[in-house]
Amino acid sequence: MSNALISNSLLVVRSSGRSLLRRGSISRTQPSYLRSSTSSSHLTSIPCIYRAQSTTTTSSSSIQPRQDALTSSDGVVGVPIDFDTSSSIEGKESQIVTIRLEKDQVLRAESGAMMYMTDGIQMNTTTGGGLSAGFKRMLTGQSVFISDYTYDGSAGPCGYVALGTDFPSKIVRIPLQEYGGKIICQQGALLCASHTVDINIEFTKKFSAGFFGGEGFVLQGLSGTGDALVKAGGALIRKDLREGERLKISSGCLVAFQDGVEFDVEQVSGFKNVIFGGEGLFLTTLTGPGAVWLQGQPPQRMISEIARRVPSGGGIGLAVPIPGM
Repeated sequence: MSNALISNSLLVVRSSGRSLLRRGSISRTQPSYLRSSTSSSHLTSIPCIYRAQSTTTTSSSSIQPRQDALTSSDGVVGVPIDFDTSSSIEGKESQIVTIRLEKDQVLRAESGAMMYMTDGIQMNTTTGGGLSAGFKRMLTGQSVFISDYTYDGSAGPCGYVALGTDFPSKIVRIPLQEYGGKIICQQGALLCASHTVDINIEFTKKFSAGFFGGEGFVLQGLSGTGDALVKAGGALIRKDLREGERLKISSGCLVAFQDGVEFDVEQVSGFKNVIFGGEGLFLTTLTGPGAVWLQGQPPQRMISEIARRVPSGGGIGLAVPIPGM
């Protein structure tokens, strides 16, 4: 009699266990570390690339690409970077930018601008669409080659890339969507950008502006979706021009302006101003509406000042001994 009661009890326990498994109350196949990773408090502490992982086993053929990936004009596919939370500009007079990359994100940067990159970051240098695209970038002051940085996910949830400038410069981040999807810059102004930002040639609309404006006949147009990080020499300021408002600036001080701002030149009035004013014969004029970015120390101005102080010509120099040399 006691043996029958024990057998009936075991049957009840087994049937209860099977019903619990059918209802999902107990999982024999799910490890404890996967069960803990699905809590809401843990999800907020890891990158979003891992939040979409499922605890069920799926075949490799059923894995779908991320729906938020975008394709650039030269065919590069990547997830957009949120520069608000993933970029940090450091320094005062000479700045660098550090950008955090998660898996499947792509950062497009000027060739030779990399300062350091952490484990897992991959660099791929190409012409960015063929030799014609590289030649077009060269005309705008950039290199023929451009570097794409991606993270393979092998060293944790994210990796880091730091970029510097070739001249002591400030760095400003410009979200293109906030300015109609396009800005126009001086030659060589771009440091890095989203992979969906295109570099185009912008010609000055007037011959006088190209010849006397201090920026040449070819300017750099940045268009597309995403953010662009632009470099400027010395102090950097921004001016927002109203409709019809005109701003006169010294040649070479222009960094970038919003599409729609009229770029022209104006002759300096007064003979003494032309000869002794130090600004030359023409000033650059910008007419709104739109945003304008200016630099306080154009690289060309500093280079010309250094060159002016370098001794030239023949003659006998005096040798001055330097201790320790």
